[in-house]
Amino acid sequence: MTQASEKICDAIVEAGIDHVFGVPGGHTLGIFNELDKRQDKVKIILTRHEHAAACMADMYGRMTGKPGVVMGQGAWIASNAGIGIIEAFLYGSPMLVLTDTSDRNLPQLGAYQSGTGEYGSYDLPGLMRSMCKYTCYATSPEEAATGVQYAIKHATTGKPGPSSVVMRAAALTGEIDPKRVDRIHTMAGYLPASRSAAPAEDIEKLLDALLKAQHPVIIAGSGIHNSKAYDELMELAESLGIPVATSYRGKSAFPEVHPLALGMMGDFGQKVANSLIAAADVLLVIGCRLDPSDTRNGSPSMIDPSRQQIIQVDIEPRNVGWTYPVEMGFTGDAKTVLTQIMKALTTRSGGELAAPQDRLDAVAKAKAEDAYCEAPELYSDASPSLPQRIVKSIDNVVDDSAIITFDAGNNRIWMAHFFRSKVAGSLFCPGGAAGMGWGPPAALTAKLLHPDRPVLSVVGDGGFGMTTHVLSTAVQYNLPVVFLVMNNSVLGNVRDAQKYMMGGKAVASEFIDTDFAAIARGYGCQGVRVDNPDNLESALTEAFQSSKPTVIDALTEPDEPFTKVIHR
Repeated sequence: MTQASEKICDAIVEAGIDHVFGVPGGHTLGIFNELDKRQDKVKIILTRHEHAAACMADMYGRMTGKPGVVMGQGAWIASNAGIGIIEAFLYGSPMLVLTDTSDRNLPQLGAYQSGTGEYGSYDLPGLMRSMCKYTCYATSPEEAATGVQYAIKHATTGKPGPSSVVMRAAALTGEIDPKRVDRIHTMAGYLPASRSAAPAEDIEKLLDALLKAQHPVIIAGSGIHNSKAYDELMELAESLGIPVATSYRGKSAFPEVHPLALGMMGDFGQKVANSLIAAADVLLVIGCRLDPSDTRNGSPSMIDPSRQQIIQVDIEPRNVGWTYPVEMGFTGDAKTVLTQIMKALTTRSGGELAAPQDRLDAVAKAKAEDAYCEAPELYSDASPSLPQRIVKSIDNVVDDSAIITFDAGNNRIWMAHFFRSKVAGSLFCPGGAAGMGWGPPAALTAKLLHPDRPVLSVVGDGGFGMTTHVLSTAVQYNLPVVFLVMNNSVLGNVRDAQKYMMGGKAVASEFIDTDFAAIARGYGCQGVRVDNPDNLESALTEAFQSSKPTVIDALTEPDEPFTKVIHR
């Protein structure tokens, strides 16, 4: 006889998913046991906390395009793992959440840990529906087996996102009815068969607008990352000489060292990006919602449909024309639509195209005038180190192959504003809910998937204080990630807001000094505390050469406000 756990694991393998992240508990033990029988196909990653498991699964989904699986007992998946699930939901990462209601006894009597939603228990299905694009509540083995297949389908169809399967005890401990086994098919027919394209006649109209434009700008968002449309974006930009700005979530969709790169737009973006977007006559927006933080809270001085032609491409039809009315809207996959545009352009031109030199010159001039990714603080010798100097040291040391994760707080703002991505798709940031403690576990996944590439997690002491347990996981699975902690012993973003926007008094935003290098050594990692900016580059170089996970505890000036880089 067959139990649901066997079919669930079959679906995971058939979907090409090769890692599962979690903490065993409740009735998910049966699924863990079945996965253990498939060690040649799926690796189980045991984390110290469901928070880390969910963030690792989120990163897996972003990097592979396949659902990252997070699994564990109901109450702790809904609460502890919630930070990663909500991040995936709002960002748009494919994820499969497998959990149980832990209804060991009669749930109607308020059974211990029960999440069935009845009186005396909490409503686990309701919680999961609030943070997932699809939730199956399985009460039988057949529903559990097919529910996982549907969840994988929904997680990867259209705009990606988390899908969950919440299983009653009977669904995981019972046996599948032999008469219904033939209703449980293989995964192949449930997976997306092709990428969505735009109508050919609409592509021609889009191309007409680009060719007639005097000052076009491309805005690239996270849809470029999800579609892995890096080459196609660069080909279009270079063919027509169109400068490219990115949203925060789209950072590194286009290399920021490229002559046509304008860097990040928005509140914490580059002045040149905001200025050239404001001066554009045509905006081609690809995989970006144009949310308030990207558009300086919807400022008409930056984007105004009454004086600009907005063309928007998005995999999610509701995002097209959501925050601004558009002249042309396309529902489609970014990679596919960009390929269509280039095919139409090549057909018209009859050969290779070269970017107009006057546009290249104009972009270079504007970047020089607006001090693109530059500031005097990048070269400061002050001690403790200014955060800008730390970013400059990172920029000087990391090579083109490095993968970097950001975290939440001021460290993210400094990195997003000043760090120049050298290669497309090399930076990963929390951009949905953007909670603290996302970056360190995400970096572990990057190293799991790319063991031969250097991986750096840049995080503040607030976020790292929540996730030091990732060091145990890094040691257990031999993942020599480098963690650079901007340690100023404060919740910098909160404290700056209190000091500069709310009257000046710091309230519940200052910590005791914590030696994260010593904590690292306690876990068996390498740990070094850097109190002088002149020593930071050598510390980074040594860390990347080490075979152990390394924590660089960089003492950071607490009174350097993020407001320095706000554009209003």
